[in-house]
Amino acid sequence: MAERNTNEFDQLLQLAKGDDLLKFMRQYAQENSAFRKELTAFLGKKYLRSKATITDYRNKMCAAFEATNDLGDRWHSFEVIDWDAVADNVKNLLDEGNSLLDLGNADAAAIIAVEFFLVLQQEFNTDELYDDSEEHELTEVCEQAQELLNDAFTHPYINKSLRSQLMNNLHEISRSSLPGELNNLYIFDFDDMMLKLSKVTMGDDERLQMLEQQIIQHAGRYDQHVYVQRKIDLLRELHRDNEADAEQQKHINLPEVRAIVVDQCVERGDYDAAVSLVHEGIDIAKQIKHLGTVKRWKEKELAIYERMGDKARQIDLCRTLFVNERASKEYYRKLKALVPHEQWKDYLKLLLDEVKEERKYLMFGQNNVADIYVEEGDNQSLFELLKSHERLDLDILNRYARYTGNEHAQEILAIYTEILKQDAMRNVNVKAYRRIAEAMSCMCQLNYGKQAAHKLALFFRQEYSRRPSMMAEIKNF
Repeated sequence: MAERNTNEFDQLLQLAKGDDLLKFMRQYAQENSAFRKELTAFLGKKYLRSKATITDYRNKMCAAFEATNDLGDRWHSFEVIDWDAVADNVKNLLDEGNSLLDLGNADAAAIIAVEFFLVLQQEFNTDELYDDSEEHELTEVCEQAQELLNDAFTHPYINKSLRSQLMNNLHEISRSSLPGELNNLYIFDFDDMMLKLSKVTMGDDERLQMLEQQIIQHAGRYDQHVYVQRKIDLLRELHRDNEADAEQQKHINLPEVRAIVVDQCVERGDYDAAVSLVHEGIDIAKQIKHLGTVKRWKEKELAIYERMGDKARQIDLCRTLFVNERASKEYYRKLKALVPHEQWKDYLKLLLDEVKEERKYLMFGQNNVADIYVEEGDNQSLFELLKSHERLDLDILNRYARYTGNEHAQEILAIYTEILKQDAMRNVNVKAYRRIAEAMSCMCQLNYGKQAAHKLALFFRQEYSRRPSMMAEIKNF
């Protein structure tokens, strides 16, 4: 019975006209998306894979990068790549690649995407990126090429041999300076794309070998830890935890890797091991004079003591950080919360004695020691700090004078008056007049300040009556 049905079907196919079959296929494809997809892939594979087409697209990609801008003048020519125009050209080609992929021509789509990165490697020049918009455009293009490449590589009709060849081309790019330049400008993470593509093109051991090569390639660079962590993550994903642990120990001198091991120790409650690792990290950072890394390690050590609830160690470390960070208000507040209230005043006095040098830096309108006196409500110490400086700037006075208390108002006002008289004598411009008027407003906040500001204004009107801009600024005093 089945054989007779087959014979009838073959006879009908021989009798059917091409238009009949086309009509049926169009109608069936509209009703059945799976059939439409399979038919599209089959016909695309059969009729759209062409060496000439691939060659044409390689040439088109090169031509897309020929857009230039002439930044010279009428006498000299200075041509640079017009990255905005290049981005538009490449996007059009990538859109064509997506159209080819929809028709089943995965090979041509993959080649278009890879050719973009090959030509980019040849043409990329950081000196010719003039603004953030060009970098943003390039980011979009790279991401679009990555998406096309991933879709093409995972397409059922991709030629496996061609895919291997294209991956080799991408590996060559990975060993060039392009990935680092793109990453440094936050344009695109090429090596992350390689890792994602390797999931469909390489075996587990090959992927691990690729990551090891990247680790070696980035040795001594700020981002080496990124590749180490990617390899560790892959090992754990493959349930090869012993190898992952060994990889961590191999690169334990990288601060980012050491920090992960420290966190693992803390999570399992092995605080002594965590602190020991932190101290080793501090010693290494000191040897290479990375003071910022030393600070980060001490902050991590403090977080460990906080988790342990060890107040004595927290106080000792906060004191060190307070001094090292030039009277840091963050650690002043931590210490105030840790030190018993009845001991605080004596403790603070000794603490501030350790940062005597910091008292000298009354500039740019702010000083940490002065801010601490304000928080403590210590008017006398704040006044003495201000008075100890032979020359105060107006920004400092405007910020702190109102906290010195009524008992010191007359002396502060006298300092204000002298500074403003000198300022008016030296500076003849609208900006200086506004600064003087602002300071006089601050004087008015002090005890008897309005009278002192009015008296000063009378002096200015008498001395500088021919400065109309100045008179306009001080008219309210």
